[in-house]
Amino acid sequence: MNTLQTANNDITLVPPDVERDAPLGVQWLAGEAGRVTLKLMGNTDEQNKPSTLEEEKERVRDFIENTNQLNWMIQFKNSIVGSIWVDLVASEHLPAPSIHLMIGDPNARKHGIGTDACIAVIKYLKNTEEYRTIYSRHLVINIGSAKLLNILGFENNGSTYSDSDGLVWQNVELHV
Repeated sequence: MNTLQTANNDITLVPPDVERDAPLGVQWLAGEAGRVTLKLMGNTDEQNKPSTLEEEKERVRDFIENTNQLNWMIQFKNSIVGSIWVDLVASEHLPAPSIHLMIGDPNARKHGIGTDACIAVIKYLKNTEEYRTIYSRHLVINIGSAKLLNILGFENNGSTYSDSDGLVWQNVELHV
């Protein structure tokens, strides 16, 4: 995976690295901040638990090896603060390509990092892969994600729907 520079010189999208990123995943998913993050990403109470180092190493290895996704870690001022990925294959609920974002470091939220990271990936998809529509989705209760996707120009694609876990989602699309 190539490194992507954003419009902000302090924010770079870098390839995942098991040894660097796995301990960060454990840290991000620990404690109350981790519970809130996972809940807003759509994890059920049963799935919403701290992660182990081995689980995170496996997750990062999957990021690196998965040919059905594009994966980057978000570097802000030389610190990894989150991840951004694109599913290249449609899922049960969402067409492809679909963009997803997690700012794992709570201190890095609300600083425009996610916006700049998404803009860089959207530009990459438009220019490199020549996609004309990009998709995403958010939990209806996740006001932050809804606001970010709206700022980026995504529009609702259909009505809200509930998944098998009873979570209510809104699909969105961006014509580029």
